[in-house]
Amino acid sequence: MELYDVNEFWKFDLRVGLVKRAEKLKRTKKLIKLEVDFGSEQRTIITGLADQYTPEDLEGKKFIFVLNLKPKKLSGVESQGMLIVAESEDGKVYLLPVPDEVPIGTKVW
Repeated sequence: MELYDVNEFWKFDLRVGLVKRAEKLKRTKKLIKLEVDFGSEQRTIITGLADQYTPEDLEGKKFIFVLNLKPKKLSGVESQGMLIVAESEDGKVYLLPVPDEVPIGTKVW
């Protein structure tokens, strides 16, 4: 395992966001388009979880997102961040919902 200085970790802007809307992207097997509210702004974030989760599993829930990644187009839609999940060695992905009492936009560290 490669070790990093803690200053590398602080470069990432991790925030709590509320998934306002989620929909599977047509003509894809794994992509779900999320409309996420961070309080001061809303962003579109694409996640590749449709093989294990439905849009309904994500909609209306709070999760942790990385916000300061370079935007990337996936299936013609620009993704403006990344959803944080856990993944086991066998490829099973686990959602990490944030408790309701945590305000959207809260910084995570």
